[in-house]
Amino acid sequence: MAAERQQQAAREAQAAVNHLGGVPPPPPGTISLDGGEQTVIPNLSSYLCINAGLQLFAQQPQLKRVVPVAIDRAIREIIQPVVERSVTIACVTTRELMLKDFAMEPDEGRMKQAAQLMAQTLAGSLALVTCKEPLRVACSSNMRTLLQQAGAETQLMEQVVQVCTSENLDLCCTLIEKAAKEKAVRDVEEALAPAFAIRRKHREQTGLPYYDMSIFTSGRYPASLPEALRPKSGGLLPAQRRVYEDFARIPRVTAALAQGAQPGVPPPPGQAG
Repeated sequence: MAAERQQQAAREAQAAVNHLGGVPPPPPGTISLDGGEQTVIPNLSSYLCINAGLQLFAQQPQLKRVVPVAIDRAIREIIQPVVERSVTIACVTTRELMLKDFAMEPDEGRMKQAAQLMAQTLAGSLALVTCKEPLRVACSSNMRTLLQQAGAETQLMEQVVQVCTSENLDLCCTLIEKAAKEKAVRDVEEALAPAFAIRRKHREQTGLPYYDMSIFTSGRYPASLPEALRPKSGGLLPAQRRVYEDFARIPRVTAALAQGAQPGVPPPPGQAG
């Protein structure tokens, strides 16, 4: 049920997540407990786990409104730097490999699909393992501040902060991962647009497949590359294309794997998704 709730929240929040990177962090201050402050992510409170059995909420149920506001603020504080960094690294890596591996690939559609798969998988995985701890800190800090402003008793407040942060952290990470993947697709298509266009133009004007011979004269990639890594006329072999197709089949990083990841440090090989 938790996984289904996360997926549904991600789908419904798609429009908001697409532009969250351009939304400035919220200003500090108090909130109105009559529901006056709205979250940027539509219906966010519908997908959060807010344990009504916590003693503070049992005594003061109106304080439950603090949770979605605190989490929304945390996402807005964290999303832009995490997404920008993750997408930049993923797109630069993807572009460089595409230009080498697909130098002799005349089909721009095949090239674009491979670039999309690689960039979004790298960006999403890096964003997921990078954002978890900063999100935990931001969620806890925002929730604690808002509850303190509402006059909550310290011991009961700390229980709410710990439980609500822990139970909703995976959903927060999922939304940031989704934002990174979607931006990576847009950015890598833009970065490789000239390579796509030149293949299409060459085919339309000459009727012949396009080959980028510059990689053999630029000196950037040595002629001593192993045979399996050397571009060949006719495009990639099926086994080589599977390297890129397999990005669609890499398991997503789970909460357990991301749990111990340090910010900025990718998980061990075989654990990225």
